[in-house]
Amino acid sequence: MSLVSTCRFFVLVPLAATLGAAGAHAAAAPQLADNIVPIEVRQVTPTQYNKLFVDVTVCNAARQCRTVPDVLVDTGSTGLRLLRGALDGLELAPVKDPRGRAVANWSSFGSGDLWGTMHFAQVRVGAIATTRAIPVEVYDLPGRRDKLPDGYANVDARREIARMGNGILGISPHRHHARGYYVKGDKAGAPGASRWVEVRVDAARQLTNPIAYFPAPYDNGSVISLPEVDWTSGANRVQGWLGLGIGAATEALFPRGARVVSHDLDDDGLFPAAIGTRRFDVLVDSGTNALSLDLSHLGVSRHARYASYYDAPAPVPIELAVRSGDDYVRLVRPLYVGPTVKYLKERSTHAALPMVVGWDEAPRSLSVLGLPFFYGRTVATGLRGTVNPFPQGAAAVSQLVPDDDEGFEIIDDDFEIIDDYVERVSNSSAAPVANDAARRADDDFEFVSKSANGFIAYTD
Repeated sequence: MSLVSTCRFFVLVPLAATLGAAGAHAAAAPQLADNIVPIEVRQVTPTQYNKLFVDVTVCNAARQCRTVPDVLVDTGSTGLRLLRGALDGLELAPVKDPRGRAVANWSSFGSGDLWGTMHFAQVRVGAIATTRAIPVEVYDLPGRRDKLPDGYANVDARREIARMGNGILGISPHRHHARGYYVKGDKAGAPGASRWVEVRVDAARQLTNPIAYFPAPYDNGSVISLPEVDWTSGANRVQGWLGLGIGAATEALFPRGARVVSHDLDDDGLFPAAIGTRRFDVLVDSGTNALSLDLSHLGVSRHARYASYYDAPAPVPIELAVRSGDDYVRLVRPLYVGPTVKYLKERSTHAALPMVVGWDEAPRSLSVLGLPFFYGRTVATGLRGTVNPFPQGAAAVSQLVPDDDEGFEIIDDDFEIIDDYVERVSNSSAAPVANDAARRADDDFEFVSKSANGFIAYTD
């Protein structure tokens, strides 16, 4: 589920959370830094659940700025998309193709499709801003006089996406969103024709992951840290942290002594996992509000009326295993599936509901670990072409012990997690870390590798 991952049919399963109260939960506050900003799971609209929000500031060439609240944090999509009304009249320069035609974008999400026009803006999250203006998308609510591409009206989700919040901050491993660009054609065609023509645009005109254009060392990925949420009661709201950069910049978000599981991703952003005898590839996506998992081989019943939801009579643990070397290793923290529809109805005022699991039987359905997977974890998403400082797989990890070499930390004598490697490389050259960090790794970093498709790392 790319983009806003607004899964309409089910919600994510939780990790074995241990908090008992259903009030507000907050992650332990790290040492405050410019690149670590507060985020919150809350209800922007009634009955909404498992949606994670942050404030984002955009500025135009005249240095006029607007801070937009309630922007969804989505590690499954790429680029910043904002509701025009949330900009409060701020004018942003349009993105144009080489012939001077304004560019628009048509993207598909789990809840439907989104259409918007492309504009340039400098993007700031917390105190960290892109080094230049980047292409962002601005979308409107549907209007009776809209002139949109043929077929778009059948899948239009602008109103539904607008009900979720004021926009989407797409911080997937991708640096650009490459598809779905349109300009107005030269000929009007038949009466009533939309005149929109699909075109290819270069990267400088494509929706851009803001993180890729933050200054070093904040330009290699993001870290989301959320507290645990009780899997039976849920929580009214949950407060956590979004860290910009992976390495020394966000080291404080990783609890000492925690096992960190890491996977280099395939070209689709997936990694191998298993539940019992069933093996599959899975996406970790903060923008999806449910766990989407095929549990048919476990005999978990479906709801009689809402077949996309599971309906276990009592909470049942889901033992997820992940690839580690040539084998699969079970994660310590189980997920749970229960009576999903009843659970949602009885807790409709709660923003954080970890025990919601479903599966869509449609062809090519994707296995997704949505926001419930993030509760009680610290999850890092590394950009394509950046250094993955974590050992691959699910190695047993002991308490982190400081090394004598420049504050690096050693795990189990066999692996090194480099807490300030990225910063050190960045400071030694003006070239982007993604371009030459791995090539310049020295003998101190035997296990440093460059992830062509990006990586995921999470505590367990």
